[in-house]
Amino acid sequence: MSTRLKKRFSPAALAVLAALCALLTDCSEVDCPLNNVVAVQYGLYRADGTSVTLTDRLTVTALGTDSVLLNQAQGVSSFLLPVHYTAEADTLVLTFADDEGDTLRDTLVVGHTNETHFEAMDCPLCYFHTLTALSATSHALERAELVYPQVNYDTQENIRLYLRDFIE
Repeated sequence: MSTRLKKRFSPAALAVLAALCALLTDCSEVDCPLNNVVAVQYGLYRADGTSVTLTDRLTVTALGTDSVLLNQAQGVSSFLLPVHYTAEADTLVLTFADDEGDTLRDTLVVGHTNETHFEAMDCPLCYFHTLTALSATSHALERAELVYPQVNYDTQENIRLYLRDFIE
């Protein structure tokens, strides 16, 4: 340290200044999540509980909108869909289509709560959800089951969709 600084500041003032500098540099590194969007993970199953890899095409849209959330997915056994963070339920239309052009549609209603999640001042706000209710029509689906209600940064299967035997 230069003698000029030593003459100008007392040792106590220099210690406070050094602590302040250390504090400011430590606080500038915030570990914000790279992706702060959470999604519901859906798994596809047969009635006996075995996982299914879909050979038919699956399109998922949000009812009442032109939003396509999943577009002609094929060869999947699970998929992720976002949650509407200002509504208390998501109504989804699942369209199953085979190679011959036959389609079956089911409506899935997923009730949920929306909880704001705060990481740090420098991070964007995120919403976590708790799934509270689940209902579905049964054209291509045999039933839907809620298996893990918490929707957060964990990547756990939240909902199981049990397909009828003729859906491939």
